[in-house]
Amino acid sequence: MNYAIPSPTRPFGTLLLLLLLTCGLHAQYTPPLRGALLVTGTFGELRSDHFHAGLDFRAAVGTPVYAVREGYVSRIRISGGGYGQAVYLDHPDGKRSVYGHLESLTPELLDTIRALQYARETFEIDLALNPGDIPVTAGQRIGAVGNRGFSFGPHLHFEIRESATDAPLNPLSLGFRVPDTRKPELQQLRVYEVSGAGEPVTTKTFDLPGRELPDTVRVGSERVAFAVKAIDRQNAMPNRNGIYGARILADSLPLFSFAYDRIPYDKTEYLNALTDYAEWKRNRSWFYLLHARTPKAVFWKAEADSSDTGILRLFPDRPVAVDVVGYDYAGNESVVSFVVVYDRRMAPASPPNRAFQYFLPDGEASIIDTGSMRLELDGNALYAPLRFRYVRLSDESADYLSDTHQLQDEETPLHGSAILTLRARTPVPPDLREKVYVGRCGPGGAFASAGGEWLDDGRMSTRIRGFGDYALLIDTFPPRVRIERFGTDLRGANAFSLLVENDEGGEITFRGEVDGKWVLLEYDAKDGRLTHTFAGNRIEAGRNHRFSLLLRDARGNETIFERSFRR
Repeated sequence: MNYAIPSPTRPFGTLLLLLLLTCGLHAQYTPPLRGALLVTGTFGELRSDHFHAGLDFRAAVGTPVYAVREGYVSRIRISGGGYGQAVYLDHPDGKRSVYGHLESLTPELLDTIRALQYARETFEIDLALNPGDIPVTAGQRIGAVGNRGFSFGPHLHFEIRESATDAPLNPLSLGFRVPDTRKPELQQLRVYEVSGAGEPVTTKTFDLPGRELPDTVRVGSERVAFAVKAIDRQNAMPNRNGIYGARILADSLPLFSFAYDRIPYDKTEYLNALTDYAEWKRNRSWFYLLHARTPKAVFWKAEADSSDTGILRLFPDRPVAVDVVGYDYAGNESVVSFVVVYDRRMAPASPPNRAFQYFLPDGEASIIDTGSMRLELDGNALYAPLRFRYVRLSDESADYLSDTHQLQDEETPLHGSAILTLRARTPVPPDLREKVYVGRCGPGGAFASAGGEWLDDGRMSTRIRGFGDYALLIDTFPPRVRIERFGTDLRGANAFSLLVENDEGGEITFRGEVDGKWVLLEYDAKDGRLTHTFAGNRIEAGRNHRFSLLLRDARGNETIFERSFRR
């Protein structure tokens, strides 16, 4: 029998203990799917603003999904986005398993949810259950694989968490058999020359193995840092998954390392301080930093300080041997070795001479208030001191109620959120106030709503999740409805569906009725699909019916769609 083997970098005693624990866990936990486990997404994989919190298993829609251990259903979450349909099970050892993007639920779970949806007249449900409500046994079927929520291909998203903290753990620790003899691929190496303030000022990128990395890398700075672009594949699948861990050694001494075994949700956004954020924004390419932009990002250590940042200090003409190692959970390793030398004859690294208006320290709250714009950052908002660029651009277009405010750029990470308050050029008439929102201006004239609430002094305020260009915009266009599958004669049909669109991109609320009574419409946010599936006798067969749909966007714009059909 094959077990997942921890990284050989761990001490032998720890490795043996983990192996014994894994063997015991294997007896207690069974896989959520029968047959080969085909991994298409790994734990800790890099995603936009967060680490992937589980494993993705490829399977066809309708493939049965089973409880990995005895316990009880502690939660059922139904939503248009996120995990779509998700079931949470709590187990007697203090762990919680999560099954996301399910296409269907078993009758007991489905009946519970349907009764609640009709009682509350809402599609979205977040139901917490008690230990005695719905017990399950190991291997009991709980649903089927699907593609609901923000899923872009049929698969099971599976997580294992600590019940007490809800912190995700690496599911490979359960001992599931995933054959893996393939080494991670180290594709590119990046060398940063770093200023005295810790700011990367020059970057050199080397292809691995295309353009061979030179034996000696010469730099013009006494402080350098490194990053690696790497992927991992398991034996059965071609997917370019994330690596489990990496380490860097300088003259055989540890400089920095990471391994993703546990990633609490309140730490997941520190991904932006552990990757080359600007490269991701610019080219959608991930580099794992082999250093941390702030000690706070080193969440996998009980205590982290400035010595954990991974910056290498060099002395003139004294070579340092560097080894970069990437590895997967099965213990397969890939290594890149080279020498780095600080050459004083090279031009010293210095920060680029970029114009800026404000200097914002990290670790402190900051406020910028120009009268027409107010930006409030808390003490955790920045990973490093920031030379903040602010530009106000005048725009008299009809849709713009304020000037456009350029807040730094999209390639600078903002941790958490900030409060942005904007003032309109002229007072907004009362009948239009509900239609105004803070919009993020994208390329090609695209807008994304950041919401907004009016303050007593006539300004609008909201929380933003990133730097960029913002303005007060007005939306008077109602959501749109298109028929996907909805004939007037539905005898013999099992469902009908509509597609809804909203230019603003904000939240849409909806209510569907048949003959004046609320009817369940299941919503899939990724493609704007509303579907009603005929079940039972809620809509009587053999007669004509009248369907009506009310759509309302976040700015109060409404659309009513009506259609008669025969069932």
